[in-house]
Amino acid sequence: MNKALNRNNDLMDTHFPDLRSDHPSPLTINPLTEPLPIWYEFYKRLKLFPWWIRYNIGLAHEAVLRDKIINLGTTMGLQDKWLQRIIRHTVSQFSKKGLGADYYGYHNIDHELEAAYFVLMAANGQIDNNNEGGAEVVGVQHKGYKFSQEDIRYLFVAALFHDYDPLKQFDKPHEDAVEWFIRNDEKILQFIEDVGINIDVVIAIIHRTAYPYKGRIAEHAERRMEELFTLAGITPNDTKTRQHYKDLGWFLSVSERIAGYALGNFEHAMILARTNAHALGWHPSRIYEESVKFFSILKEERRMFEHVLQGIPHEYRKTFFENIAAFQNIWAKEIDIRDSIRKSKITLIPVVEENGKENNSHTYPLVQNTADSILEIFRELHIPVDINNEARFRKSLYWNDTILVTLRVKDVHMLDKKEEIVGYAKGGALENYHLRHGTHDEKFGNKNTAYMEWIGIKVGFWGENGGHILRREFLREAKRRGYSYVSSYVHRNVIELRINRGENIEIIQKYDPDKLDYYRYDLSSQSYLTAPITTTPSFSSQVLSDSVNLRNREEIEMDRKYPIID
Repeated sequence: MNKALNRNNDLMDTHFPDLRSDHPSPLTINPLTEPLPIWYEFYKRLKLFPWWIRYNIGLAHEAVLRDKIINLGTTMGLQDKWLQRIIRHTVSQFSKKGLGADYYGYHNIDHELEAAYFVLMAANGQIDNNNEGGAEVVGVQHKGYKFSQEDIRYLFVAALFHDYDPLKQFDKPHEDAVEWFIRNDEKILQFIEDVGINIDVVIAIIHRTAYPYKGRIAEHAERRMEELFTLAGITPNDTKTRQHYKDLGWFLSVSERIAGYALGNFEHAMILARTNAHALGWHPSRIYEESVKFFSILKEERRMFEHVLQGIPHEYRKTFFENIAAFQNIWAKEIDIRDSIRKSKITLIPVVEENGKENNSHTYPLVQNTADSILEIFRELHIPVDINNEARFRKSLYWNDTILVTLRVKDVHMLDKKEEIVGYAKGGALENYHLRHGTHDEKFGNKNTAYMEWIGIKVGFWGENGGHILRREFLREAKRRGYSYVSSYVHRNVIELRINRGENIEIIQKYDPDKLDYYRYDLSSQSYLTAPITTTPSFSSQVLSDSVNLRNREEIEMDRKYPIID
């Protein structure tokens, strides 16, 4: 094992010297992986104890996936004790490296487990138990694509670690970094050795999952795969075997991209879409449009896409296509709402809700149906920090120092219709909140800072300045109540955009790779707060026109330059 580890280090020194530990890199600066003081480690263990209990008795989502993998894997010839050990190590390593519960990103431990389970399921539907060696497995250009027992081992290990890049600079992992971390983990090396497969082939399969697989990305992956095949002892003349392992990588690439959308309902699919949108720095209004484009792009890989779908049970194919249809329907609804706002058929109105005591004698409780509407929106969100418990969120609506601004929509042609609540911004004294690990706000305890939670807006109403209206009204109300600052978490690109347009904002703590940074807004600045609020849409008329045309097309035309969800 030590000889293998030394050989791997020598290989990585040659190909990726910047990834070695003796070459300092900004990638290593991640507050989520900073050493913790003893008292905080104890606190975290106590806090995670309920999760560990749920995990060990099989109730946590990760435990459910673990059990499914073990049950399916053993029927496919994988040893159950080996499966238990490798999954336990994977869950532990992802959590230790900051890719667990504190990580607001797509490529986390849940994604790895979903990919591993899904690829086993897809392969199991086409497995050929009479083919042990794998040399006779035909390529995807033929109808009867089958997998050997050895193929199953390669696919499973590659799926489980295909995103293992804990020091990544972006949410999307870099395959070269994944290779380095795998080669330098003695336990992973032992797991691979235990089942008699070749580490160089495992890594070559992972390189084939690079996405989008075109241009320089594909060229680099192809070059590295050829080098790895040579290291594995596969001669350059053995093009059939080399192509076979490339096809395994392609099968894994398609499987891991659609896994989460086939294994879960639409609520789960929305969490995946939101975390992807955040990781790529997209405005929330682009989630549904980009999701539609993502699914449409699979047409470019139709042959492998169809092979993957052929292997999974009917209910998962049904779930996958139902989720696609749901994204398409919501995107069409968004277009109609934007069209109504642009044509002044409906207007957006911010309202500061009264939820505390005033004049020491009168109480203005939050109206129940208002609270219910807010909770309905809250349930649609995937909250990245602090208040993600519905019971606590409900209670906080009635705290005396809570700042609550709702966004209401009114149909100008129906004067007797009540205003519908379609969004909210909520927060209060900073001291009421727990910040992410690594955030140290010097204002904490001074009682001069209001914390603003995640802004919630109903599906279809993002993109028409609703978020902008809510945020500014919240800032105004915070200033009116005597606060000097407002702090919150938001994507780094958004913060930098606000700074560039003149807002008095300071970034207090950066987080890589998810870029969910903590910032502070100085309320002494008057220009932004005193400017009149406008509901001018943030999209051009050309974009709206293109959107309407997009909805009406039978075949969606893809913009090849658009960012792609991975």
